[in-house]
Amino acid sequence: METLERVAPIIRNAAHPIRLRILDFLRQQGQPCTVTQIMEAAGIGQALVSQQLRILKDQGVLSARREGNYMRYDIADSSVLLLLDCIREHQVQ
Repeated sequence: METLERVAPIIRNAAHPIRLRILDFLRQQGQPCTVTQIMEAAGIGQALVSQQLRILKDQGVLSARREGNYMRYDIADSSVLLLLDCIREHQVQ
């Protein structure tokens, strides 16, 4: 039960179409990406991307580090990628 209580907020916060798209993009890249790169991949504006990144970062799903003028985001908790695997494996045709 403790494990379920610990992961429930992570699942709840990751289970959003834009956040899933961000996680999928970061997974495909295999390296930290800037907000601009994530914006272009997700096809949404900077304010919305930043909001979604903050939610994922606050939940410990993403990490962020500053490189000069840029913030680079990466997946901090790879267990969240199991959600993407599950979605892909069970997607409705």
